[in-house]
Amino acid sequence: MSKSKKKIIAFSANVVFSNEELLTEILLHLPVKSLVRCKCVSRKWLCLISSPHFTRLRVPCFRPASGVFLYHCSFLTNPYHKFVSFSLENPIPTPLQQFPFLQHYHHNPKIMISQSCNGLLLCHTVHNPFTFDENYYIFNPTTQQFVTLPRPLSGDVIGMSLAFDPWKSSHYKVISLQISKLEPANHLIEIYSPEHKKWRVSGQTFPRHYDICFKNGLVYWNGAIYVSCIKRFNVEQEKFEEVAIPEVQDHEEDDYRIVYFGESYGHLHLIQVNRQNLALYNVYEMKHDGTGWFLKYEVNVEDVVLAFPHIIRGFLETTDFHYYGMAVLDVVRGDKEEDSFLILHIPGMVILRYNLVDKSFYKLWDFDNGVHDAFAWCLHFDRSNTYQYIESTYCW
Repeated sequence: MSKSKKKIIAFSANVVFSNEELLTEILLHLPVKSLVRCKCVSRKWLCLISSPHFTRLRVPCFRPASGVFLYHCSFLTNPYHKFVSFSLENPIPTPLQQFPFLQHYHHNPKIMISQSCNGLLLCHTVHNPFTFDENYYIFNPTTQQFVTLPRPLSGDVIGMSLAFDPWKSSHYKVISLQISKLEPANHLIEIYSPEHKKWRVSGQTFPRHYDICFKNGLVYWNGAIYVSCIKRFNVEQEKFEEVAIPEVQDHEEDDYRIVYFGESYGHLHLIQVNRQNLALYNVYEMKHDGTGWFLKYEVNVEDVVLAFPHIIRGFLETTDFHYYGMAVLDVVRGDKEEDSFLILHIPGMVILRYNLVDKSFYKLWDFDNGVHDAFAWCLHFDRSNTYQYIESTYCW
């Protein structure tokens, strides 16, 4: 290469580096993993990529889920986190080798993922459930950054939930359900925001309810935390609301069961099955205003049953909801309709990807080939211990 060409290249590079607007435009088109590496180029690049302004600019490029973390813990095994990529052609390596906040402990505590919310994970240590002394963390597995949440002071923490919508705000909120110290028969809510770096009590205390539990299975969608498929906490109005479920027509309510409830790429889904045809999944989607449901997909998984006959539990009646030993772990929506699929788990065997449009399916993970194959038979996952992985550049 001639000296003149080298000078032109060096001059062009200097122009790009010195022009923040042009540099921002180039960086916005990079994938998340490349952006993380670019933070090491210089202090200027680190500040630019980490800024709330840059994060807001990238929101239109916010990506759908690219994998899931599966969690399993029993008396037979240690806590087990398995990452499953949604792609076989370009699988994503696991973004979770070890939780970085473990380095602060002299021992090796059990860590559990409580919730996944638009690229961030809410995690907590697992101790004696009657001591209320868990430590909670907000963790971005893409950037490996985390923040340790301070402990609320008004009550004993029963559980926490994360609310983060990058389309609306660059800040998250954490909602804590507690037993009031002053009124032990009542619950109270405290809310933490990173802007103020402290907790504040929300509203009045209220009697304990069995259907309000801030543990696994929490779903954040459209400004509300769904503690179940029938109750949600409106984060903006800071109050609990009832949620309608799809109406049952021409059948008894006992003939139907909800086997999945979750969010994906801005869509809230619910799957119902009828005991008269347990292979037929009715996939409902919540209307955008949150007032009701409509039938989005009808999926007959008889082809999966034929491919894996071991899931048939012949000792049960064909109308028993547990007749098929198979679980829906996730409903995943993509940029295009043909990119939508189910994640199914055949206990002790495989994780399947089932396309909702062309009805094709293939193995994403085979436990026979896994590191923990000796315990594969006892690994049973469901939606409550399945957590989406979404690449995110969110920084603190």
